[in-house]
Amino acid sequence: MEPHHKLDALADILNTIRLSANTYFCSEFTSPWGMKIDKGNDGIFHVVVDGSCWLDINSTSEPIHLATGDIVAFPTGGAHSISDTLESKTLPGSQVVENILSGNNPFQASLSREPLSREPLSTNTLMCGSFHYDSSINHPFLKDLPCFIHIKAEETPELHWLRSLVSVLANEARLPAPGSTVMVDRLTEVLFIQLMRAHMETSPDRLNYMAALADPQIGSALNHIHAETEFHWTVERLGEAVSLSRTSFTDRFSRLVGMPPKAYLLNWRMQKAKKQLETTNISMIDIAERSGYSSEAAFSKAFKQFFDTTPGRSRRKNKN
Repeated sequence: MEPHHKLDALADILNTIRLSANTYFCSEFTSPWGMKIDKGNDGIFHVVVDGSCWLDINSTSEPIHLATGDIVAFPTGGAHSISDTLESKTLPGSQVVENILSGNNPFQASLSREPLSREPLSTNTLMCGSFHYDSSINHPFLKDLPCFIHIKAEETPELHWLRSLVSVLANEARLPAPGSTVMVDRLTEVLFIQLMRAHMETSPDRLNYMAALADPQIGSALNHIHAETEFHWTVERLGEAVSLSRTSFTDRFSRLVGMPPKAYLLNWRMQKAKKQLETTNISMIDIAERSGYSSEAAFSKAFKQFFDTTPGRSRRKNKN
């Protein structure tokens, strides 16, 4: 399967889960400095643009040393702290972001701060930001998001494309120009996708949704499902389309995706139907038929069982 085909289903998923991303800052920090980030709903990432520092993940006993070019991400919003040394005091991450955005970097060399050691001051350049998605959506992609990603610069020289993206993103974040805000947000969304791909490439043996997208046959089946605009695909047709028997296709799909293909088809059609109800003026009967139901009544019953709410209530969100 060609590389660009792998992203067809992923692009549809990212659109449905309403992926948005934001780079908070790309700033120089003079020692001593430290940030403590509490567990949250948004994913968090840090890029060590220059210098080195330490990452302390609350659930682990050994801190991690980060070098220039290293990228770390917490796609599920895990708690952690990052600092120049393990002894440095930390400020709440939200406070640091707020201060920097207001033009008051708390770790600037010019500010009078009590030194924590007699070691010479050092400077780091750190880029930080977040990924946000609608976590209420029931999809294996969200369930399979890794808790932690660490892309080590010295161990992944082949990921030059990722470093090129980070370089452009860092320059745009540090030196704002007309259109920079939009560009930075879009580049940060691309960074999220590239981090997922890099994680998949560096963890090829893991069975998860990203591995399913990369699989020639199951990835192709997922693309077929996500390209569906009218009710068409069945388990049998999908198996035939990727040259697998119904049994082999069901077993392979279930192992990689984490649910049987029939359940995935129902899940995705319902997610698309809900989004159409909330964001478009497509008639209820048309949405029902596209989802495989011959009447509004049958669709409404299935919809309520799936979401514990009615299509009418979802449609009213579109009018508010």
